[in-house]
Amino acid sequence: MNLKDKVAILSGSTGALGTAVTQSFLDAGARVVALYSRESSLESLKTKVTQNSERLSAIRTDVLNEASVQGMVKEVLENHRTIDILVNLVGGFFGGVSIVETSEEQWDKMMGLNLKSVFLCCRNVLPAMMKQKSGRIITMGSRSGVNAVSGMSAYSASKAGLINFTEALAAEGRARNITANVVIPSIMDTSDNRKAMPDANFANWVKVEMIAETILFLCSETAGDINGAVIPVYGKS
Repeated sequence: MNLKDKVAILSGSTGALGTAVTQSFLDAGARVVALYSRESSLESLKTKVTQNSERLSAIRTDVLNEASVQGMVKEVLENHRTIDILVNLVGGFFGGVSIVETSEEQWDKMMGLNLKSVFLCCRNVLPAMMKQKSGRIITMGSRSGVNAVSGMSAYSASKAGLINFTEALAAEGRARNITANVVIPSIMDTSDNRKAMPDANFANWVKVEMIAETILFLCSETAGDINGAVIPVYGKS
């Protein structure tokens, strides 16, 4: 895929999936703006992204704070003049308890990390995309947002809301050549997930590199007619 000189903002860029997406975008020729919250996370990303890193920049951003997001968008436009792609990878997981046991704080945290963060990033990036009449937006859903299970009410509800939000985003952006799609993985093969579920069959889990390639495709010119789609990437699980 060729994303030569496309400007891509990646939230959640320092995690396992974010690192894979960052590297795949750089390899495709994009100029990547990585959003981060901790210096240690940024340093870790820099040590892992070893190819084409001259096109990688980073902005410390609180994606739950509108002023911080607004400042980030302003900086990107000052430095690059355009925003071609937004990939929302920030998110959090909470589960294993019933609805009765779920606290208001835990509920709010899931809605914030998985839904509000995407809303704020999209709302502030959209004016630039609307002005240039083009853009690609990817949100990261979850299988639990399609098929909710016991013990994950807050997480599942936030991811289901994300799907609906992205569908509305796709409808609103259609006339201006702005596409929005959701990628929904099953369990991702990461070191954290392996530690949490050591007895699982890791071979059935989806590789982060495969998810990254799916996101890359959706941001390409070839995928221009794909809009409002919910795309499962489940591996063998």
